[in-house]
Amino acid sequence: MNPEEKQVTALVAVEGEELPAGKGSEQKDGYWARVASRYTVVWRVLLVALLLFAVLFMLLFSRAFTYDSVLCFFKDIQTVSAFIPSDYDTVSATFEEGEHTALSYRGGVAFVNAGGIEVYSPDGRRLLDVSRDFATPRAVASRKYLVAYDGGGKTFSVTNSYAELFRGETEFPIYGAEASDSGHFALITGSDAVLSQILLYDNNFNLIQRFGRASATVGISLSDNGKRIAIVGVSASEGTVRTVLDVYRLGESNPQISLAFEGEIPLSVDFTNNKNIFVLTDKALRCYEINGDISAELFSDGEPVAYTVNNDGAALVLETDKIAATHRVVVFDKKGEQVYDGEFDRDVTAISLYEEEIYLLAGTDVVCIDARNQKQSVIAVESGATDLFAVDAGQIRVVYPAKAVYLQFK
Repeated sequence: MNPEEKQVTALVAVEGEELPAGKGSEQKDGYWARVASRYTVVWRVLLVALLLFAVLFMLLFSRAFTYDSVLCFFKDIQTVSAFIPSDYDTVSATFEEGEHTALSYRGGVAFVNAGGIEVYSPDGRRLLDVSRDFATPRAVASRKYLVAYDGGGKTFSVTNSYAELFRGETEFPIYGAEASDSGHFALITGSDAVLSQILLYDNNFNLIQRFGRASATVGISLSDNGKRIAIVGVSASEGTVRTVLDVYRLGESNPQISLAFEGEIPLSVDFTNNKNIFVLTDKALRCYEINGDISAELFSDGEPVAYTVNNDGAALVLETDKIAATHRVVVFDKKGEQVYDGEFDRDVTAISLYEEEIYLLAGTDVVCIDARNQKQSVIAVESGATDLFAVDAGQIRVVYPAKAVYLQFK
């Protein structure tokens, strides 16, 4: 061997032995392997977060997981096509005799009459038919429940779109009712101890609170979240009438707000959301925040002839001249800001509000006023209409005895 040649030592792997680790033996993950690994980690984190959210939601809002609410949810899934707005035709009630009440409920129509309760979907499909004997049928509705009662009687029913959920009876006659989107509802009844009382029920139909009133209760309203109730009534002393407004937090016996308006007769009280309340009397329309601050006040220059309140705001029609049949139409948004004030030279028997569109029933015409551009549109209707309510932008239902006709402004 040439002494200048370098000696090279070779490593030979022997069975049962491992090669020593070195830099050349490391293998880095490829790009797609790294992406897949990160995706797996993110997926697991989201899954854990979803499970935690579901557990917390069920613990904090267990009332939403009742048998009735779950059943209603699956019924809605099965009939989802019936709730898609379309050019549906006239919806007619089964019972045509006797007194009746028609109202908007979950995008459709509900009829409460001497024979019972019927609920129709937006496309005219009948979803509910409950037989009840109502001498003076009355009803109120929220997103969750419809509450039907016998005005001056002692019986009431609570339904959703598919079933009667509860039948109740009060000790004294029922004179009014209100329902909240939270599922809470309240009844105005008589009393042998005070002038009137309000019975408040939770969304499981349990009587949770009574409000005894030294004044005659004219109206009540519940906030959308069901945390507050507003009560307006009338009292008199030394020949002077007074409107009394009290706002309570649920569960509390002392009012959060207590106001009185001397020389005024109350007509209505309504929440437009969880923070604003409209109070209508024969002399003025006022909007209050829940802290008692007033955000709007309109002293009427005429007699209120039509009025409506919803989550979009309040609309009021005042008759300013009986002989000339001139009227003033005033609209406020849900926080009390005035958005429209104009004249109208025809008699008005019903009014509805959708966003900033005002719908007026004037004889055999329905007039739509767009508060944004002051534009007016008119559609002729059959005589005998008793009410109307908006279902969407440019879409209304005109109510007749035992039927509701769909109309669309182009």
